This record gives sequence, structure tokens and C-alpha cells, in this order.
Amino acid sequence: NIFFPARAINNLLQGKVDRAGVEIARFVINSTLGVAGMWDIAYRDFKLKPYDEDFGQTLGHHGVKSGLYIVLPVFGPSTARDTVGLVADAFMNPLYYLSPDIYSSIGLRSGQIVNVTSLRIGEYEDFKASAIDPYVSMREAYHQYRAHEVLE
Repeated sequence: NIFFPARAINNLLQGKVDRAGVEIARFVINSTLGVAGMWDIAYRDFKLKPYDEDFGQTLGHHGVKSGLYIVLPVFGPSTARDTVGLVADAFMNPLYYLSPDIYSSIGLRSGQIVNVTSLRIGEYEDFKASAIDPYVSMREAYHQYRAHEVLE
């Protein structure tokens, strides 16, 4: 539930009103039946999947080019556009306003990224082993992935 504002706002900014409505419904269902968002009842019982839109995708939707490819420590691959989007999304996260300092916010976001990454560590090792030049392969895969996310 904590990422609801960013997902809903970015869907609205991209003109995806139906997806924003699904996000609102998910928030209401998970806040009530899911005990303040502890469980994803909306997906489990109502098959309402989240539409993970971020501000980098919103900028891309409105024609902003991706820019330079960079690899951010802890956060992983990104582009100039997605890095700006990451900062904007941080301001849409309610935890940003509850945490008294930037270090807590960075720690929370980093923890989330490390958790998701830890579940996919074998995939990265396989990718790295099969690539002739892992950096170039990752850069191209990331650009293709984000281009698909923007168009979706």
C-alpha cells in the first residue's frame, strides 16, 4: 500500500485513468480487508494486479528521451530520465514525509531493491555468464526493457 500514491499519480499523469482506478480500488481493498495493507487481498481474491508505473515512465510517455545510461550503486542500472524519475517518485512516497532525514528514506528504498534483487541473483549470474560483454548486454537489455515499459 505504501507505493500506492506513486503508482496512482503516474497512471493518471500518463492518461491511464482505468489503471489509476484499479490502483485506488486496490488501495481501498487492501487497507480494509488486507489489514492496512499487510496482505494483498486485492490481487489474491479479486485478481486486481498493481500497475507499477513510475515517473521515469511518465516522462518517457510524454516524449522525454532516456539520456545517458548509468549504473547507480545499490539501485542498479538507470538512465538520466529514470534517475530524475526516481527522485520524483521519492517525493510521492509517504515514507519520505514520515522519515526525518534523507538517510532513512534512502535506506528504506535500498532495502526494498536489495530484497527484490536477492530473489533474482541466479538470473543475473546466468546473464553475466552468457554475455560476451556484460556491461553492453545489460545496457541494451535495460534500454529495451524501459522502452517496453514506457509503451505499455
